[in-house]
Amino acid sequence: MSRTQMQKVVPPRLLVPYLSGKRTVISGYVYRVQDCERLTTPRDLYFGLDLSFDGSELTADVPELYVLRWHARDVDTYVVPYGPHMGGDWSDVAPFAGNGFTSSAQHAVPQFHTVPMPIPAGAEIVHVTASGERPFASYDGLTWRQAA
Repeated sequence: MSRTQMQKVVPPRLLVPYLSGKRTVISGYVYRVQDCERLTTPRDLYFGLDLSFDGSELTADVPELYVLRWHARDVDTYVVPYGPHMGGDWSDVAPFAGNGFTSSAQHAVPQFHTVPMPIPAGAEIVHVTASGERPFASYDGLTWRQAA
Protein backbone atom coordinates (compact mmCIF):
# COMPACT_ATOMS: atom_id res chain seq x y z
CA MET A 1 0.00 0.00 0.00
CA SER A 2 2.99 2.31 -0.08
CA ARG A 3 1.65 4.83 -2.64
CA THR A 4 -2.01 4.24 -1.98
CA GLN A 5 -3.83 7.36 -0.91
CA MET A 6 -6.19 6.89 2.04
CA GLN A 7 -8.91 9.15 3.40
CA LYS A 8 -11.17 9.72 6.37
CA VAL A 9 -13.96 12.23 6.89
CA VAL A 10 -13.04 14.55 9.77
CA PRO A 11 -15.91 14.91 12.24
CA PRO A 12 -16.78 18.64 12.63
CA ARG A 13 -15.80 18.63 16.32
CA LEU A 14 -12.28 17.43 15.42
CA LEU A 15 -11.46 19.89 12.62
CA VAL A 16 -10.10 22.62 14.94
CA PRO A 17 -8.20 20.12 17.15
CA TYR A 18 -6.51 18.73 14.01
CA LEU A 19 -5.63 22.17 12.63
CA SER A 20 -4.36 23.46 15.99
CA GLY A 21 -2.15 20.40 16.58
CA LYS A 22 -4.17 19.10 19.54
CA ARG A 23 -5.19 15.99 17.56
CA THR A 24 -2.16 14.33 15.99
CA VAL A 25 -3.42 10.85 15.07
CA ILE A 26 -5.61 9.15 12.50
CA SER A 27 -7.71 6.23 13.71
CA GLY A 28 -10.85 4.27 13.00
CA TYR A 29 -12.47 3.47 9.68
CA VAL A 30 -10.55 4.68 6.64
CA TYR A 31 -10.95 4.25 2.88
CA ARG A 32 -8.80 4.24 -0.23
CA VAL A 33 -9.31 7.40 -2.29
CA GLN A 34 -9.43 5.28 -5.47
CA ASP A 35 -12.47 3.42 -4.10
CA CYS A 36 -14.32 6.68 -3.39
CA GLU A 37 -13.92 8.45 -6.75
CA ARG A 38 -17.69 8.40 -7.37
CA LEU A 39 -18.41 9.94 -3.95
CA THR A 40 -18.07 13.58 -4.99
CA THR A 41 -20.56 15.40 -2.73
CA PRO A 42 -21.11 15.51 1.03
CA ARG A 43 -24.34 13.52 0.50
CA ASP A 44 -22.50 10.83 -1.50
CA LEU A 45 -19.81 10.58 1.21
CA TYR A 46 -22.44 10.47 3.96
CA PHE A 47 -24.20 7.47 2.45
CA GLY A 48 -21.18 5.80 0.84
CA LEU A 49 -18.99 5.84 3.97
CA ASP A 50 -21.64 4.92 6.58
CA LEU A 51 -21.62 8.32 8.28
CA SER A 52 -25.16 7.75 9.62
CA PHE A 53 -23.96 5.82 12.69
CA ASP A 54 -25.47 6.39 16.13
CA GLY A 55 -23.92 9.52 17.60
CA SER A 56 -22.79 10.93 14.25
CA GLU A 57 -22.65 14.73 14.10
CA LEU A 58 -23.56 14.59 10.41
CA THR A 59 -26.79 14.35 8.45
CA ALA A 60 -27.54 13.45 4.84
CA ASP A 61 -28.08 17.17 4.14
CA VAL A 62 -24.76 18.38 5.52
CA PRO A 63 -23.60 21.19 3.14
CA GLU A 64 -19.86 20.57 3.54
CA LEU A 65 -17.37 18.01 4.78
CA TYR A 66 -13.65 18.03 5.49
CA VAL A 67 -11.74 14.96 4.36
CA LEU A 68 -8.27 14.04 5.62
CA ARG A 69 -6.10 12.36 2.97
CA TRP A 70 -2.64 10.84 3.22
CA HIS A 71 -0.40 8.36 1.47
CA ALA A 72 -0.27 4.99 3.19
CA ARG A 73 3.17 3.93 4.36
CA ASP A 74 4.61 0.46 4.83
CA VAL A 75 4.68 0.99 8.60
CA ASP A 76 0.94 1.74 8.77
CA THR A 77 -1.42 -1.00 9.90
CA TYR A 78 -4.70 -1.34 8.06
CA VAL A 79 -7.01 -4.29 8.67
CA VAL A 80 -10.16 -5.30 6.86
CA PRO A 81 -12.85 -5.45 9.57
CA TYR A 82 -14.43 -8.84 8.90
CA GLY A 83 -17.26 -9.96 11.19
CA PRO A 84 -17.76 -13.56 12.39
CA HIS A 85 -19.99 -14.34 9.39
CA MET A 86 -16.94 -13.69 7.19
CA GLY A 87 -14.50 -15.68 9.34
CA GLY A 88 -13.28 -12.66 11.29
CA ASP A 89 -13.57 -11.57 14.88
CA TRP A 90 -14.65 -7.98 14.34
CA SER A 91 -17.89 -6.67 15.76
CA ASP A 92 -19.38 -3.21 15.77
CA VAL A 93 -22.80 -1.59 15.72
CA ALA A 94 -24.82 -0.73 12.62
CA PRO A 95 -24.19 0.49 10.00
CA PHE A 96 -21.11 -1.79 10.23
CA ALA A 97 -21.62 -4.70 7.81
CA GLY A 98 -18.61 -6.89 8.69
CA ASN A 99 -18.06 -7.99 5.10
CA GLY A 100 -15.13 -5.68 4.34
CA PHE A 101 -17.34 -3.04 2.70
CA THR A 102 -19.52 -0.20 3.90
CA SER A 103 -23.24 -0.95 4.18
CA SER A 104 -24.12 1.40 1.29
CA ALA A 105 -26.51 -0.13 -1.24
CA GLN A 106 -25.46 2.41 -3.90
CA HIS A 107 -21.67 2.31 -3.57
CA ALA A 108 -19.45 -0.74 -2.98
CA VAL A 109 -16.69 0.86 -0.89
CA PRO A 110 -14.01 -1.36 0.69
CA GLN A 111 -13.55 -0.54 4.37
CA PHE A 112 -10.34 -0.59 6.41
CA HIS A 113 -9.57 0.16 10.04
CA THR A 114 -6.45 1.55 11.65
CA VAL A 115 -5.36 1.86 15.25
CA PRO A 116 -4.19 5.38 16.17
CA MET A 117 -1.24 6.33 13.98
CA PRO A 118 0.62 9.65 13.66
CA ILE A 119 -0.53 11.92 10.85
CA PRO A 120 2.14 11.52 8.15
CA ALA A 121 3.91 14.51 6.62
CA GLY A 122 2.28 15.39 3.32
CA ALA A 123 -1.26 14.74 4.57
CA GLU A 124 -3.91 17.17 3.45
CA ILE A 125 -7.43 18.19 4.34
CA VAL A 126 -9.82 18.94 1.49
CA HIS A 127 -13.10 20.84 1.75
CA VAL A 128 -15.95 19.09 -0.06
CA THR A 129 -19.22 20.78 -1.06
CA ALA A 130 -21.92 19.92 -3.61
CA SER A 131 -20.00 21.94 -6.20
CA GLY A 132 -16.72 20.05 -5.74
CA GLU A 133 -13.63 19.94 -3.58
CA ARG A 134 -10.74 22.27 -2.92
CA PRO A 135 -7.54 22.00 -0.91
CA PHE A 136 -8.01 23.37 2.61
CA ALA A 137 -4.80 22.62 4.54
CA SER A 138 -1.60 20.59 4.26
CA TYR A 139 0.55 19.00 6.96
CA ASP A 140 4.34 19.37 6.85
CA GLY A 141 4.99 16.92 9.66
CA LEU A 142 4.82 19.54 12.40
CA THR A 143 1.97 21.94 11.63
CA TRP A 144 -1.01 22.39 9.35
CA ARG A 145 -0.72 25.18 6.80
CA GLN A 146 -3.75 26.75 5.14
CA ALA A 147 -3.93 26.03 1.39
CA ALA A 148 -3.19 29.00 -0.83
